[in-house]
Amino acid sequence: MARLIRTSRHIRPSRHEFEVKENEVVHKPTGASWTAYPGDPNWSHHRPGVLGNVLKNDGYYRSDEVDEMACQLLRERLVKSG
Repeated sequence: MARLIRTSRHIRPSRHEFEVKENEVVHKPTGASWTAYPGDPNWSHHRPGVLGNVLKNDGYYRSDEVDEMACQLLRERLVKSG
């Protein structure tokens, strides 16, 4: 008897999925956030939200890809505000 295997869809993060605040970047689909000290390009606190889990739409984000984009956005916020 064959079993139906449900597969999840890999979703690549995009910039429009992030909310960039003064010292925090939030990935809206997963609720993951990265917070940095003022003037620091590196995050000091990370809250994963549901990052890495399968979402209701059967999609999932790879943690390393979302982390990389979030860190890039944290660095860019200093260039924009500086």
